[in-house]
Amino acid sequence: MYPEFLKGKAIPVLIGAGVSIFLVKSGFLFLFFLVPLGFLAYKYSGAVGWVGVLAAVLGYTVFTALNASGGSFAADAKWNLLYYMIMSAIFMWIIAPPRGFSLKIRMTTRFISGSIAGALLLTILLLWMLANPMFLEEMESLLKAFAAGNNADVVRSAIMEGLTVDMVVEMMKGVMLRGGSLAVCVFIFFICRQFSLSLANATTKAKAGENIERRIAGFRKNSLAAFHVNPQFVWVFSLSLFLVVLTRIFRIEIPEIILWNVLILCVMLYLAQGLGILQFFLTKPSKSPFPRFLFVILFFVLLFSPVINVVLLGGLVLLGIAENWVPIRRAPGKNGSPSTPEAGKGGV
Repeated sequence: MYPEFLKGKAIPVLIGAGVSIFLVKSGFLFLFFLVPLGFLAYKYSGAVGWVGVLAAVLGYTVFTALNASGGSFAADAKWNLLYYMIMSAIFMWIIAPPRGFSLKIRMTTRFISGSIAGALLLTILLLWMLANPMFLEEMESLLKAFAAGNNADVVRSAIMEGLTVDMVVEMMKGVMLRGGSLAVCVFIFFICRQFSLSLANATTKAKAGENIERRIAGFRKNSLAAFHVNPQFVWVFSLSLFLVVLTRIFRIEIPEIILWNVLILCVMLYLAQGLGILQFFLTKPSKSPFPRFLFVILFFVLLFSPVINVVLLGGLVLLGIAENWVPIRRAPGKNGSPSTPEAGKGGV
């Protein structure tokens, strides 16, 4: 029997699944492969989004089988399929959980737990890749080619000559285990959610008789400008920072790795809060569109500028932390306690 909720939505589901598969295979654009699936959930419903995930996984399986040599999956193809399937399911669970979950587990809690699960999967995949002899051979040839291209520069040439495949592998493992995988997953889920939500709102027309103010309020509730970190979380950040330094001094590796991941997670949450503060002021009705547009362009230019982007992101993290004590997003004309402690009830 044809499900009632899919009437008139089968074509968007197939298109969304197809675009998602295309993005994951496109190279750099793979970062946005979850956007079409999130778009289905936000524009139509969570059930449609889950059907889109199922269609995308089936399509990806067929695509991989047709392109596998000898009609059987290679090891890397199986891992890629597993990564696509689990990441898609985690993302949909974050933004559109099955009925009952939305009341039991808050959005931010789902986001954190989903990012941790995705990071574990990504770490396993990367460790498997780093143990693959073919990958190590490709890395060695790449290092040799890079060294040959830097012969004119004496300093770079000396650095490249002393750089071995084992050193690169150990550096990659160190970064990955100490929050690198978690940061990647948080970034992918975050950027895909924001783009999905923005596209869904931009392409949804107001229905006859719909309360526009209620719709705008719903959009603001789901936007980054409404995101707050629980004020008590600053103690987790402070303690993890102190313990990371301590474990580093005494070279206690396993606790250091765990603490680094906790610290990176705290930093990412406060970065999101800093971006939310920025969005809060940019989306104020009193702001004229043209200066707002120029500011957004300037922001992205600085974001892709080396060194400056580190200062910019660090400033946003500090801005997010500062809201624990300063009422930055307090409505004009209102006095009292900062907005964060009140809104923190719905945060982390």
